[in-house]
Amino acid sequence: MAHFEVTFKLQHDCPYNSFSKAHPTAIISHWCNWSRDVLEISHRDLQDTRIQKEIQELTRALESRVIRKSNATSNLQIVLQHCACDKIPPPTLPVIEGRNCLELQPAVYTGGWEWYRVIAFAEKDLKQLFKDLDEYCKIEVTSRRIVENESIRDTFLVSTAALFGTLTTKQRRAVISALDNGYYHMPRRATAGEIAEKLGVPRTSYVDHLRKAENKLLQAVGSYLRLNPTSP
Repeated sequence: MAHFEVTFKLQHDCPYNSFSKAHPTAIISHWCNWSRDVLEISHRDLQDTRIQKEIQELTRALESRVIRKSNATSNLQIVLQHCACDKIPPPTLPVIEGRNCLELQPAVYTGGWEWYRVIAFAEKDLKQLFKDLDEYCKIEVTSRRIVENESIRDTFLVSTAALFGTLTTKQRRAVISALDNGYYHMPRRATAGEIAEKLGVPRTSYVDHLRKAENKLLQAVGSYLRLNPTSP
């Protein structure tokens, strides 16, 4: 049976989003298991006393005691004693679950936006979810796909079908040939014209297949890149 995989971003008032608005280069990743919350905060100035103070204010606003903290130069991991989802007004995760949808964690907060990746088992649930969220959030859908005859377990991972399924045979061949001949090495070991000559095809045809393949691959990985940003 088909299910839906959707990535979207939204804005609403909550401690995480307020922090990310104030510090656009910061990235907060949030995992919830209803017993403990785990936060990872990435910021290039974590050693700055002002940033440390604001992180303390953030955790206090969640009304949950910090029971573990691991501090590195640019990453801070925090374990909270209690799930703080119900302290985020209004809570987003309960809305997602209330519409029979499954969040693929973590939720990511960066640049004043919250990023979510969700599995829905019926289109009507997905429509109702966005209707619910639209009442108090600014929301934008960044990717949406129907997953036919695929295990939900596989959807938790980066599916090869999702990444490569739309490539034609010629497009696959163009990318593989580019990889094999060092086209993507720095510096390049072969030009598009040289690879096309080896394959016995016109250069314009080869470049066209390669560019279309690159575009499809980047579109496919875009949702994963957005949910796994790195600090500058």
